[in-house]
Amino acid sequence: MPLTTLFTFLPFARLRGMARLCIAFLLLIVTAGPAFSAPKVTKIGATKQPTAEQQYKATRDFSERLEHEPVLGKVHDNWIKCAQRFHAIHTSERTRELGPVSLFMAGKTYRRTFDLFKMPQDLDAALKSFLDLADIYPGHTLADDALYEAAECARMSPGKESLVNDLYLKIVTVYPQGDQVKKAKAGLQQPQKSKLGTPQPAQAAAPRTPPRLAALTPVKYWSSDDYCRIVLQPDAPVPFSAKVLNQNNNQERQLAIDLGQSYIDQKNRRPFLVRTGFLKAIRSDQLNGDTARVVLDLTSFSGYKIFSLPDPFRVIVDIRGGTANPVVGQPAKAAAPPLPAAPQIVREAAAKPPINETRSPIVSLTEQKKRSPQPLGTSLAGKEKSREKLSLAQQLGLGVRKIVIDPGHGGKDPGAMAFGLKEKDITLALSKKIAKILNETYQYEVVLTRNKDAFIPLEERTAIANAQKSDLFISIHTNAHSDQGKSGIETYFLNLATDANAMHVAALENATSTHSIGEMQNILSTMMQNSKVVESTRLAQFVQSNLSSGLGRGYKRHNLGVKQAPFYVLIGADMPAILAEISFITNPEEAKLLRNDQYLDQIASHLAAGIAAYVDHRHTAAVTQ
Repeated sequence: MPLTTLFTFLPFARLRGMARLCIAFLLLIVTAGPAFSAPKVTKIGATKQPTAEQQYKATRDFSERLEHEPVLGKVHDNWIKCAQRFHAIHTSERTRELGPVSLFMAGKTYRRTFDLFKMPQDLDAALKSFLDLADIYPGHTLADDALYEAAECARMSPGKESLVNDLYLKIVTVYPQGDQVKKAKAGLQQPQKSKLGTPQPAQAAAPRTPPRLAALTPVKYWSSDDYCRIVLQPDAPVPFSAKVLNQNNNQERQLAIDLGQSYIDQKNRRPFLVRTGFLKAIRSDQLNGDTARVVLDLTSFSGYKIFSLPDPFRVIVDIRGGTANPVVGQPAKAAAPPLPAAPQIVREAAAKPPINETRSPIVSLTEQKKRSPQPLGTSLAGKEKSREKLSLAQQLGLGVRKIVIDPGHGGKDPGAMAFGLKEKDITLALSKKIAKILNETYQYEVVLTRNKDAFIPLEERTAIANAQKSDLFISIHTNAHSDQGKSGIETYFLNLATDANAMHVAALENATSTHSIGEMQNILSTMMQNSKVVESTRLAQFVQSNLSSGLGRGYKRHNLGVKQAPFYVLIGADMPAILAEISFITNPEEAKLLRNDQYLDQIASHLAAGIAAYVDHRHTAAVTQ
């Protein structure tokens, strides 16, 4: 029965005021039809994600509201959320135009928050944001502005007053054409106030050492017949450049590396003679008042690449030579004699070895000649026969003969720790197992970057692989996470991180902050074109596949897949290079497994099988092409 007809049967006249009104309104909705229909609902999934520009504009608008709307502006958390939004935009747009701009606005917001609420942590956050901007984007127009803002923050921070003049001086010397130079010079001329507010006379610079210059430590180097890596480590970030001094038809040449705002102590300026590889000598001197120069004498030269790494800041120079001529000359006193088992020597020029720290030589697990891999189950007679007749892939030079295994961390760097376990111990034990299988079962020549509990810098590990002319580089690690429920196995190759978890893992293995990893974007953009990205990806896939499928039988582990991230230890590798995260040391169940020697045996077996499968794929592809 229609509702309008129903109303004719109701004692409508008996109803009182509000009841009559409700019934009349209901009748009106029914008879009016579509005019009063509910509005259409737009699905959330159909809404477009705001662009970075839109997010930045919205955050700027929010900061304006905080300034002009007292109700909003009086709440401390509102200001912090605004600064955090700017930081989030910087993280997502790190290599784009909004990256430095958003970071600068985050610093300004934290500074304004301090002005309003006088909380020291806000001033610290502002100072860090400005210093980070100047460090990550030294060529940006906001760099000198950030340094000046940082100086102002340091001036108000108890215990950091000495930083003020350093920042002013950096503006004057590094950005002489910038718009903050006048103010920086004026700031340098003003006496600093003590904590009691009494002006103090400016202290005179030390007579022997130029003020405000980064001190350069002795040069480290790794040299072989046609490869050399140089590491220069000033105690603060500085500008740097390199150039070839002598051009003589690929004969003896000199490569000069200049570091601005740097100083070399007089005792480290004497020439250091080198007797291995094509690096003949290292000469360090003060080019002028604020520029240190390191000159490398080379017996041959074909090219070089130079880049920097943060935390701590160091400049890396990879040099390639032709056929090295014999080097004549006496070794420097600080140089150790060559080790018979290691064709490559690691030294620090004119430097004394660190106290209470041992450095292991490169350990070659076999003295045999280079041989091709053999499949599982091959008899000794078959192995001997294979040595006599090389495959087509080997004749074409496509075989993998030497592999460098890198046990992560070591010595003073324990890596991740949980449940009484240390990453450095697990990686060393596992790496030895992997090396033994690769050597005895597959007949590879294997080199370990360390064979005992010794600290080796990340840049040295890649240098070892390059100097050894290794065909593959495998870095072994255990994973870690604040969430103890996180578990599984994943394998990485060198590239820009594509997600937050990859960035987190890279930060752990690089021993630095996720922020500092952002600096790697610029480094990798100029280096990835020459790296073995495709082959590294394929190697990672074979290793990950064998680990996940092999362990699935007895130790079912979560397969986290193949990922990419900017790992310092893989940078500059001349061969396919991967980093394997074999389990989470912070997961109670997986930590228990990592104590189990049989579990490590299984990991080693399947990881080695993955390497062999990758090599077999390369051989097959080479033969069928």
